[in-house]
Amino acid sequence: MQILSVNDLSANYGFGTLFDGICFTLNEGERISIVGPNGCGKSTLLKIIAGIEKATNGQVSIKKGAKVSYLDQTGASKSDPRVVSEILKESFGDLYDISKYLKVLEDEMEKNPSDTNIVNKYCNLIEKFSQLGGYEMDAEINTVLNGLKLDTKILNQVYNDLSGGEKTLVQLAKILITKPDLLLLDEPTNHLDIERIEWLENYINNFKGASVIVSHDRYFLDKMCNKLLDLETKEGEVYNTNYSGFLEEKERNFEKQLANYKDQQQLIKKLETEMKWFAERGMQTNSSTLTARAHALQTRIDKIRDNAIVRPVKRKKTNMEFQEVSKSGKRIITVNDFSVLLPNGDILIDDISFDVTAGEHIALLGPNGCGKSTVIKSILGENSLEYIGDIEIGPSVKIGYIPQMVQFPDDKKTLLEYFRCVTGLPEQRIRQILVGFQFYNDDIKKKVGNLSGGERMKIKLAELLQNSVNALILDEPTNHIDIDTKEVFEKALDDFSGTVLFISHDRYFINKFADKIICFNNKQIQTYYGDYDYYVSKRDELVKQRKK
Repeated sequence: MQILSVNDLSANYGFGTLFDGICFTLNEGERISIVGPNGCGKSTLLKIIAGIEKATNGQVSIKKGAKVSYLDQTGASKSDPRVVSEILKESFGDLYDISKYLKVLEDEMEKNPSDTNIVNKYCNLIEKFSQLGGYEMDAEINTVLNGLKLDTKILNQVYNDLSGGEKTLVQLAKILITKPDLLLLDEPTNHLDIERIEWLENYINNFKGASVIVSHDRYFLDKMCNKLLDLETKEGEVYNTNYSGFLEEKERNFEKQLANYKDQQQLIKKLETEMKWFAERGMQTNSSTLTARAHALQTRIDKIRDNAIVRPVKRKKTNMEFQEVSKSGKRIITVNDFSVLLPNGDILIDDISFDVTAGEHIALLGPNGCGKSTVIKSILGENSLEYIGDIEIGPSVKIGYIPQMVQFPDDKKTLLEYFRCVTGLPEQRIRQILVGFQFYNDDIKKKVGNLSGGERMKIKLAELLQNSVNALILDEPTNHIDIDTKEVFEKALDDFSGTVLFISHDRYFINKFADKIICFNNKQIQTYYGDYDYYVSKRDELVKQRKK
């Protein structure tokens, strides 16, 4: 059964056309992902479907009576003074209203215990509440919280007091509890660790309704979507496949269009040669027959040119390259008998040891809060927590570092002022570098404190590329950046011959670069010599063995 129909949808709000003539349909169980460069209108399209914004032209049709839930990627910035339990119970609609009215009646009965009208009203309403599943509200909330690995203690916390990541998780929990028919998700894996992402994947795979998803998580897109809308061109194009299938099909279409373009150009040249010959011979011999033939050929050439195949052009990408210094020794980092204590005396990490040797690409995996970033900060000498043990760094090791949260010493500096301060480069060279990261013209006058998360990460990447290094330490380097920037960054890493130690929840990225995985679990670590898929296979084997 069809849930959603998007027909000839266009959006132009006075700043140029975002998209024009978008068409697709979704049936029950279908999941479409929207991909394309930053600024192409992915989030705008979601908001139009959700009814938050209006299209310039076209129509969105949703099945009558269907519930629609929308996760906004900026949800973490919204304010709500209520406690989390009230926000989540709101998802139950009429049931939530009934539960609030029942409390009002309970207060009235306490004041007027002999008023039979209130008692009868309460009894009838409590029966309706029970029939509608009111007593299952708390159980359903707890199920979703458990899946998202959120402690039920959060139910009594004020929403405004939560961290950005916690707010995003609460918003996600709220829409999942709603049990919608149409799910609209804008960057749903932001702030989620791998365990939570896998739970969300399982939920969406078992979801009977339709889903529209915007995400830069390519592994997630591969597992989730069976349709894909590419907004690289304003008209958009729908592919009936997942993300990897889309890349292959798009490349085949490019090669086919390029071949057709070349064939057509060769045909035009051939016809032009023939036309020129007939025209010249017609003039030389004063032959109307030859001249007419030349005119016919010219007419044919003009018709072909009027409907000419456009030469396909691949979008130009940034050229990114690390500045490498001479190779380091074999031993890069040694961590021995390392333990970390939290301020309350609890042990975060308990007596771990591992080595990082030259040329290795090591991924640190584990749930949020397990101590991965603490280890990295300890290696860099930035850990403020109490710890015991030894960390040694090779004498010739030159480390380049990208933190998870990019902060600037002075948020009031412009982009130009900041980059000049950290690199010492002249303005013309700075402009050349930043253009490669999609910062154009007056963009360099932006205050660094006003940059988005993705823009901050791009600036940090651009800065890092100006330094000479032979080892990289990266804490969630692909967070917030679009797929194009990820691919350019990955190309630079491919060409980097040094050592890489990184934290990431981006499974596509981990699969591409990790040859060794150190997994944090219950204050200890376990080492796997392979990529992410290898790690998952070994992890699942252990789970099966424990169940026997």
